[in-house]
Amino acid sequence: MEPNPTITTTSTSSFSAQVEKELITTAFRKRLRKQPLSASEQAALKRFEKEREERLRWEYYGTIPQKHWKAMSGRPAQIINDQAKRYGIPFDGAVIDLPKVIRALHDFLAANAIKLAKDGDPMMAGGDSPALEEYRREQVLMARYKRLELERQLIPRDEARVVQGRIASIIRNCGEVLQRQFGPAALDILNEALDDAEAEVNRMFSEQAAENVKTENIAPDAK
Repeated sequence: MEPNPTITTTSTSSFSAQVEKELITTAFRKRLRKQPLSASEQAALKRFEKEREERLRWEYYGTIPQKHWKAMSGRPAQIINDQAKRYGIPFDGAVIDLPKVIRALHDFLAANAIKLAKDGDPMMAGGDSPALEEYRREQVLMARYKRLELERQLIPRDEARVVQGRIASIIRNCGEVLQRQFGPAALDILNEALDDAEAEVNRMFSEQAAENVKTENIAPDAK
């Protein structure tokens, strides 16, 4: 492993990015020398490896060889090509872009929701009772949320909190540097700011959840 890897961080400032880079570089050098790592260096190295893995995973998603797709689908190339042409789903190339395939698949499902529901969900077809209308409205809302999430307009709350915790960890590492250079008072100021920021994020999530409930309770004719 090279001692000076290319660093990619999720820091929100150039200062915290520099601190993160120095921690990771030091961690790699210590690892080569088989020296013990500090807690901050271990955390920084873990973040770097996780982010690198995530970046590579998305690169692989976009470059799936067709032979792998054939193996996963259990279908020969002719069937795959015919289905791609018939349904407009782009999995017939030599290299397959999985995000594009997933979006096309869900666009197809959304465009054919009523037709597919008639075959698979009898509650979506026929009848006009209040209970059936409520059920249909819930199904439409769920489909809408799923599509927005796929289009990256919605972010799962758990995922957002993971990112929030990662950013807070990076900033707290900066706090250690501030404490060494400027004393405990600087660290106290930073920790207070982090607590305020966390409270603001929690408030935002709470308001968004309340807004989602409000939206779900609006009658379809009012939307």
